[in-house]
Amino acid sequence: NARDIWDTTAPYNLVSTMRASFWVLGPLLAREHKARVSLPGGCAIGTRPVDLHLDGLKALGAQIDIEEGYAVAHAPKGGLVGAHIKFPLVSVGATHQVLMAAVLARGETVIENAAAEPEIGDVARCLVKMGAKIDGIDSHTLTIQGVSQLEGAVHRVVPDRIEAGTYAMAVAATGGDVTLLGARAEHFQRRVGGGVQRLCRHLEPRECGGD
Repeated sequence: NARDIWDTTAPYNLVSTMRASFWVLGPLLAREHKARVSLPGGCAIGTRPVDLHLDGLKALGAQIDIEEGYAVAHAPKGGLVGAHIKFPLVSVGATHQVLMAAVLARGETVIENAAAEPEIGDVARCLVKMGAKIDGIDSHTLTIQGVSQLEGAVHRVVPDRIEAGTYAMAVAATGGDVTLLGARAEHFQRRVGGGVQRLCRHLEPRECGGD
């Protein structure tokens, strides 16, 4: 329940535990018109800059300064303003960041060269349940009509395709059978399905009576 948020600072000791914590910058900025979020540290897959995140938010009118390892952001008077943003390269994190900020920005925002991973589509669908207006979900071009506020919603988060794909590859490599309840084969087949098919008899989606 985010109704009573009053602190707009996300400290390093929290952000450093999971890189995606930096993504709170956009939502805080959109809702509270200010935010102070620690820059994320390195992670298991190396150093990944957040320039695209900051550039996207600046395109929406944010003023952002880096102070002692923190991104200190302020929205213009009246809040963020919609913009046409084209990422120079596809970024899952930057797409999440700008999408969550743009739903509360005034006017229309178009995000070109957006990432289209299942998790982004899932976040977009959750935002729509909350009152956001988003077209182009699951595509590389998202069009957002800003709204003045969002409401609460009930949403089941999409299953983790990395975890499901890891189990599928492990069983394919070692033999035997496995049933992954709740996994969505269409979310990971494109990336690992070919390898699984070469190593095992079949990869068969089945209805299991659950999400």
